Amino acid sequence: MRPGQFDLEFQYTALSLVDSERIVFRYKLAGLDENWVDARKRRTAYYSHVPPGEYTFQVQAAYDDRAWSDSNVHLAVIVLPPLYRTWWFETIVFLLAVGVIYFAWRKRVSQLEEARDVQQAFSRQLIASQENERKRIAAELHDGLGQHLVMIKSLALISLNNGGTEAAGKDRSGEISSEASQALSEVREIAYNLRPYQLDRLGLTKAVEGVITKASAATGIAFESEIDQIDDVFPKEWEINFYRIVQESVNNVIKHSQATQASVTVCRAADELRLVVRDNGNGFIPAETTGSGRGGFGLIGIAERSRLLQGTAKVESAPGQGTAITIEIPLVEGGRNER
Repeated sequence: MRPGQFDLEFQYTALSLVDSERIVFRYKLAGLDENWVDARKRRTAYYSHVPPGEYTFQVQAAYDDRAWSDSNVHLAVIVLPPLYRTWWFETIVFLLAVGVIYFAWRKRVSQLEEARDVQQAFSRQLIASQENERKRIAAELHDGLGQHLVMIKSLALISLNNGGTEAAGKDRSGEISSEASQALSEVREIAYNLRPYQLDRLGLTKAVEGVITKASAATGIAFESEIDQIDDVFPKEWEINFYRIVQESVNNVIKHSQATQASVTVCRAADELRLVVRDNGNGFIPAETTGSGRGGFGLIGIAERSRLLQGTAKVESAPGQGTAITIEIPLVEGGRNER
């Protein structure tokens, strides 16, 4: 039989010289039927949906319900399975499935290893950045604040040891006051870089506005800003992350863009907080930017802080067409993110 043909029809008869209409039959398909099927005078047997395999069709005749004949008519039948049910096809499918699972597993392992390598690279950069920040603070304390304090000490000792006229004493007091003011200013600058006081005293909205105002006053870049009220968006311990994202984005504009105009927009919607920092500077190719500078730890830090806020960071830039950094942070119901 052809592969996939499962419906069978057998036709049979018996010869009689007396009265053939009085002959009765019974049959069975050995391998499928356990008992004989009484067909009476019907001379056709039907089977549907016969499973693949080897069978023997047997038929017996009797005259007028008397004893069945001793001899059977036998017919060997082989039902071939369709292509998709052959053992070799099932073996190929099984091997293909194993291969697909293996390659999928290898790809997943490769993705996990790549993610681990990226995380390790970020951790190394983070540690290096922390060490560089410590060195910077130590240098500022030694070269700036330390020198001012040495000068104050020297002027005070001179004033104590030499005495002198009242005018000379006033001059030294003025120098001491000037040095002390400079030292105090540097201490405030260092403290501000470590933790901006506006964030705790005035709130996140004013702190972000302060970053933009300071950048606009200190550079030739014309900054425009549109800041929604965002004081109640994050828990207090998480506000520093959003502040640093704005600060780093603005610093990138100042340090690398060579722009003449820039804008900072913070838009708060019911379900999302969006930050867009845009400039008309020289731009760059994000995919080709590695190492230090605009595509290095600065952007990595922005992306990592965005992830901590359960948000995403997207950089759009091209040479000569400026840069736009977009941060999108989903907000839970009520407009406040909780961690």
